[in-house]
Amino acid sequence: MSLSEMPSLGRRLAPLLSGSFFRPLARPSAELYIDCADQLAEAADEGGQIAHDEARGLIREVLIAHPDTLLDDDEGGRLVDVNQRAGQFFNKLLEAGWIQDRRISLDERWVLISPRLRLLLQLLRDLAEDRPAELKDFAATLRALCEDLLRPGAFDPNHLSSEEMRQRVKDLQERTGRAINQMHAVESLVSQHETAQRASGSAQETLNRFLVDFHAGEHMVCYDALQEAGLIPRLHRARNIVEEAAYDPFVKQRLAEGLMKHLGCEEAQGYAEAERWLTRLASQLGAIPNKQKLIDGRMADFSNLSAARYRYQTEMRGRRPEQVKNYLATAAETHAGESFAALVHEPGMSLLCAEAESYFGNDSLARTRRLRPPVDLSFQAQPNDTDAEAAKEELRSRNLYVLNPQRAARFIEKHLPAKGARLSTDQFRITVQDDLLDFLAVLAFDNGPAPGSRRSIRWRVQPLRTDFGTEPDRIPRDPLGDHLIERLTLERLS
Repeated sequence: MSLSEMPSLGRRLAPLLSGSFFRPLARPSAELYIDCADQLAEAADEGGQIAHDEARGLIREVLIAHPDTLLDDDEGGRLVDVNQRAGQFFNKLLEAGWIQDRRISLDERWVLISPRLRLLLQLLRDLAEDRPAELKDFAATLRALCEDLLRPGAFDPNHLSSEEMRQRVKDLQERTGRAINQMHAVESLVSQHETAQRASGSAQETLNRFLVDFHAGEHMVCYDALQEAGLIPRLHRARNIVEEAAYDPFVKQRLAEGLMKHLGCEEAQGYAEAERWLTRLASQLGAIPNKQKLIDGRMADFSNLSAARYRYQTEMRGRRPEQVKNYLATAAETHAGESFAALVHEPGMSLLCAEAESYFGNDSLARTRRLRPPVDLSFQAQPNDTDAEAAKEELRSRNLYVLNPQRAARFIEKHLPAKGARLSTDQFRITVQDDLLDFLAVLAFDNGPAPGSRRSIRWRVQPLRTDFGTEPDRIPRDPLGDHLIERLTLERLS
């Protein structure tokens, strides 16, 4: 089966979804199923099997440890004997496919842990644990990534075999994905601090969480690693190297050869998969700085939340509510059974409003809402002989200014007639608006159909900002028509 014909993720999971594999997680007693599976997986030997009697005993211990959990009838909810309930639970685990019964002889019986159950338990452990201690390896992970990518010949096809190239790209993808997961863990920890800050009960607790707990948390490890180690500029350079490798046909050929051997696919599919691998690696490297910007925003939001929470607890919610509450309680106890009209001459009980009214009976009910009359929203076209011509004229005027690949390919064919030709923005001038629109189309696309033929033209835009990103004042600017743009170079690839 080719890569393009591979079924979707949902279709591949359809047998599990239609079966009963995930059904225990949807039950009210899901906690018991997870604990039973966790205990069985921990007690299993190297081969993933455990004795039948020992498995029943572990399930029995889990049921005893959760006496308040309500069980359905098919789970042994009406059974008094805990051994019988353990047997019922054992059968439910077999039915779900979490475990498998293996009988060797009449006296020897084993229980096998399903491989899919181990994957499910690993996912559940990742969801249940924040693992802040692993964030301490974040800086080392990124530093190793940058060193491997910035080393000369990181993707040199002359020194790497096809299998070595495939293994290197795969290893870089896995380590980059791990770093991204650690960034997600940082954001999760910041979100937990926000939730706890909203529930703070006093101004002292608010300040302690903001000044002590938040800045001493494990999430600051990743943040400090990016800021102090100078990893952001190195990550940008590493991403540029991966993007250049994605445009190098020899690198893609060597990677495609490794993928064709490993996946058993055809040459065209191997090339497509190699391009997808390199593009994905570049996207992953670019996601880390973008995620860092989002975390900066979350940390700023936490600071604003802490300041607002402290202001509310000190200025708006101080002792005044307690004083008003005590005053009203004392007045109600002292003047019990009296009306407001009789309290006019009492000290401190004079009403500040001119008159007070209380509604009772039908007057206290909510008023009937007035329904708006229905509006006729049906469209009635007005006959007009000029509507069709006006619409055509509007379409023609819009097509004059639309940016499309055909317009971009026309510009490349005009200024870069041969493959490998390069052109800088200081080497041509734009005098009419059509040329400016053609140039903007070149910036918007990277390929287009050649004028008068079926072949495709590819090009690449190389801005100087990639070299002087930290010093934007050094970037020269070229006039194009009535505009100034940063200097860039166009290169025709095919």
